[in-house]
Amino acid sequence: MSYPSFHSFIKLLRSLLKRRQPWLFEESIFLADLCLAYGTIAGLGDRDKKTLFLAAHFKNLGAIYLDDQSLKQEYRDHGDAILQMEVLFRESAQLARDAGLEEVADVLEEYHLRAIPQNPLARIFQVLNAWVSCRQRKGWRSSMSDKEALIILKQRAEMKWSDPKVVFHFIEHLCRYSSRAERRQACTLTGFEVPPEVPEVRDYSFDTLEDQFQEQVEAAG
Repeated sequence: MSYPSFHSFIKLLRSLLKRRQPWLFEESIFLADLCLAYGTIAGLGDRDKKTLFLAAHFKNLGAIYLDDQSLKQEYRDHGDAILQMEVLFRESAQLARDAGLEEVADVLEEYHLRAIPQNPLARIFQVLNAWVSCRQRKGWRSSMSDKEALIILKQRAEMKWSDPKVVFHFIEHLCRYSSRAERRQACTLTGFEVPPEVPEVRDYSFDTLEDQFQEQVEAAG
């Protein structure tokens, strides 16, 4: 009997998420790809990028312990939302630890706090997750615009809920290399500079990743 490959392991995680709720699957895929893209930009090594990639899949895996009503994200009040999310955070981290993925579990135990994580990878994951969360449709709201999401990230940095260095490095890349007119305008309105000319080359960039993510979300809706 042979052991499953890393690729097979990821397929299993994605299958579990998709069977639980399609939006869990979609969010994790976009976040995982974003982790790889930004990890390359930030100069992370392969081990660190793999840790973030796995964290993106495990972060929603704790949803198997939530009931269907909770997954609709239609909470009674803020207290109820926090209570349900705490279960998700705790169980997701524990599942990673049970799988022997200590570094992944360390990231998952810190990223959701309203404070700058001690763990360097959790600092990055926290910012990327915040962006993805803003850009995804929730049970109580539609997907935020680029402008709204940028404002949220700036506020997190100002309140020290996220590492300002990571926030502004991430935003700088979004604004400097984006070819999306909406994002370029949003960057200008929120105080970030953009080059006068739209970049001609679009490869495995944030724009490409987000276009794929939005297409999935719109199709699911």
